[in-house]
Amino acid sequence: MRLQRLPYITLWALRFDETRKLYKDILGLPVTEENQNFIMFDTKNSRLAFHRLPKGPKLDRPTAELHLEVDDVDEVYNSLQRKGVKFDEKPADKPWGTRMASFHDPEGYTVEIIGPLKKSESSA
Repeated sequence: MRLQRLPYITLWALRFDETRKLYKDILGLPVTEENQNFIMFDTKNSRLAFHRLPKGPKLDRPTAELHLEVDDVDEVYNSLQRKGVKFDEKPADKPWGTRMASFHDPEGYTVEIIGPLKKSESSA
């Protein structure tokens, strides 16, 4: 037996309403399913879901990182900043070959906006 695909991942959210607003209204991810306790987003090759957690301990350590791929990290960074997203890391080219900016969502999950390296002005 060989597992071949991860069609979706579900994360539990104590701050469900704030989390739903971020991913749906601010990030603009397309919704495929939604009710008062659950929301699922289509992210092209997989889906991301959040399920309301009525009570539980707040995250006190990193438990997951979400990587959202875009064509232009700087453009998305500027757009999200205008919508009030507070970034922890500004866009920067990383040695592993991507450009990245990051912030934390209402649950404390790290969200990285990743994309192609920025072309230097001298190579344009």
